[in-house]
Amino acid sequence: MTPPRDGATWLAALAATLLTTGVICQFLQHTDPTPPLLYFTVDSAVLAAAVQIRRLVHGPGSGPWGERLRGSAVVGVVLSSLVHLTVIAPSSPSGGWFGPHDDLWARTATLLLHGAAPVPVVAEFLVSPCRLTPARHEPALLAWWPAAYLAVVGTLAWSDAATMPYLFLSPSRFGTGPVIATIAALSATVLALAAALTAARRRLGRPPGAHA
Repeated sequence: MTPPRDGATWLAALAATLLTTGVICQFLQHTDPTPPLLYFTVDSAVLAAAVQIRRLVHGPGSGPWGERLRGSAVVGVVLSSLVHLTVIAPSSPSGGWFGPHDDLWARTATLLLHGAAPVPVVAEFLVSPCRLTPARHEPALLAWWPAAYLAVVGTLAWSDAATMPYLFLSPSRFGTGPVIATIAALSATVLALAAALTAARRRLGRPPGAHA
């Protein structure tokens, strides 16, 4: 049974608030000198917050490509949290979520963007009515945002216009082969996330008595 729309509206408002606050905290922090917009986490949060705010202002109707933009933003938010939990945090000097010298703004941004915000972002996506036509290539269409980020930031890093903020994606640090393997693993993870989210959303949005 599809939950009432007002429940999705509250989730959208909560997600937009947590994402926006987390991004602001990342800009206010003085621990990390890296420009915030070089981070996939921050860019995904900005994209997801913009999508949610638009839905709150103009309503849920956005057409198939608007839905795919929203779905890709959700994939980005979940992916950034997953990578932080499984790769970045364990390999940090402290071995945890926070660096030993992180200020309050940095810690708050980490908590909001990697811990709190993904929950309402995913919940809102799952409980909203599914407006996408079933298609085998749908997960690939939802995976465009991580690919676009990697292409843009990778190009900036390759041209020395910026520094790649993720060491595991830096060929100069780990070599070309391991970075290619990492990108392949991330690509598989993105497609798996997109497929899982799409399948779960369709199942939750299916009318009672409908068959798979």
